Order: sequence, then C-alpha cells, then structure tokens
Amino acid sequence: MYSLSTHYITKKSPLSLLIIQLMNTLLTSEEALKILYRHYGLGEIEYCMFIRRGFNDTYLVDAGSDKYIFRLYLNGKYYVDSDDAYRFELDLLRHLHSQDIPVANAIPTQTGEHLGLIQTVHGQRAFALFHYAEGIALNRNSVTTEQSYQLGVALANLHLAANSFESKFERYMLDLKYLVDEPTRLICEGESCVEPKETIRRGRHVIERLQPMQPYIDRISNIGTDGDKFGVIHADLHLGNVHFRGNNLTIFDFDHCAYGWRAYDLAISYSLPELQQASMVEGYESRRPLCQEERDSLMDLGNLRNLWDVGDVLATQSMRAE
Repeated sequence: MYSLSTHYITKKSPLSLLIIQLMNTLLTSEEALKILYRHYGLGEIEYCMFIRRGFNDTYLVDAGSDKYIFRLYLNGKYYVDSDDAYRFELDLLRHLHSQDIPVANAIPTQTGEHLGLIQTVHGQRAFALFHYAEGIALNRNSVTTEQSYQLGVALANLHLAANSFESKFERYMLDLKYLVDEPTRLICEGESCVEPKETIRRGRHVIERLQPMQPYIDRISNIGTDGDKFGVIHADLHLGNVHFRGNNLTIFDFDHCAYGWRAYDLAISYSLPELQQASMVEGYESRRPLCQEERDSLMDLGNLRNLWDVGDVLATQSMRAE
C-alpha cells in the first residue's frame, strides 16, 4: 500500500531559514552522550564521537563489544514533511531486517520507540540509533566483480522484500519532478546571483551535458509503474553507503528512501568499471529480472542522478548555518 507525500521543494523565508538553522545547531559529543544514556540501555559507553554533518548529524558510539551510529536528524529537509517520514524509514529497516536483508537496523529506545525526540535549547530534534555496519567502504577501483555481484543480489532482494512492506506513514516519491524539474529550477535560480556558487556552476555543466533532456525523460517514462518496477527504493545507494567484509556486505543510510523506479537504485552500476558494472547487473537479475525498458534506462538514470545530486545539495544547503 503506497502512502505518498506529494510536496515539492518550496522556498523558505529568511526568518524561517534562520529558525531552522538555530534548531539544527550542532550538539557536542558530550551532549549526544547524555541523550544516549537517557534513552538507551547500552551500558557503559566508552566514547561518543561526532564524525559527520551532512543531511544529518552523525556520531560513532563505542559501548565496549558493540559499536553504533547515533543520528540526530536535521530539520527542514525538503523530502520530509514531518517526523512520521522518519518513522517510515525506521519501519522499513525493521521490515527488511526481518526478511534477512543485510541492512543496519535501528535500535529501540528504553520505552520501545525507534524514533526519539529531544528538546534542545534551540528546538526539537529527532534522533535514532543504528547498529554499526561492520566492514569497510570500497571505491570503484577496489570493489571486485564478486563483490559487485553480491551487491546486485542484495539490492534485488531488498526490492523484493520491500514489495510486502506497508506503512501508515507517508514518504515522498522520487519522480521526474524531483529528478529533473526541481534541480533544473534551483540551478537556474542560483545563476541569477551576482556570484554563483561552485555548486551552481557544476549544475550548469551537468545540464549542458544532458542536452537534449527529452530523450532521457521519454526512456524513463517508458518504464512505467506497473508490477514491481516502481516501489520503495533506497534512493541514495552508492559505495559509500555499503560496507564490505570480504564478499559479505551491509547496506545503510536509508535517509533518502522513497517510492521510485527500482532501476534508479541499480543505476549505481554505471559508476563502476565495465566488468563490475556487468557483474552487479547480473547479480541483480539472478533474483529480479529486468524488463527491457528498465535495462534501457540504467545509463539514463545514472546520468540524471548527477543532476539530482546537485539539486539535493542546493535544496538542503540552507539548513545549516554557514
């Protein structure tokens, strides 16, 4: 059962942006540690270390024999209408984990909630704790053909398992509006600035390389949305969101998960060397065969992802204070 959020990227007033930036004030590792002790029964925590500020604030937690990832969600993301969107993500992870899909599952608080809410001096923040994905991230030059094959198998199994996922919470739809229209609009608006930022210049370069755009749109539209060609996807799958232990792997960071074309997730294969690319697609099709329209769209979706990446950054860069 689909529960779709139909909003698109809207421009916020300067006052609204200021409030969001204040609410997203970075918490120190010590402040994050207090939240962990208050809400989770992890025992003695050896350290809590801030490691990254991206679309969320991320902390690495070491509790002796176990490691975790603590996430403080940032407010104001264009693809999140309310905290229920996070509940969708966490419900999805529990469902996938129950189907033996190799994902970094969420851990409930001491009261049984998977999403926590904390009131800071600057406003409310949502948070979640995840099992740490053991292993290492590989790049296109180090991932092997066998690892690429296993990633394809895992991705297909993820899509198949997601077919039976149901949620009462809403999530956005990664359609052509998000992939093409909104990024293009944001780039064009940014070019009107006296000194366009580097991201805008990169976006213009991407748009020029994609011309003419209509054939991309037509081939992707031809996939259709019938059967299981369109459904719940990771939506931000890349080698940085996969950890390998030999040929075993764990997929994590479902913050961008959405309803979308399944082929979009598989388009990561076109960022790999030719042999690894073919191996990933082969692994995927060993579990979920593609229709011809999906095969024809993989390179197109991979190219459009470059445009979406720029739009994604432009739509969220004002969440954080300079």
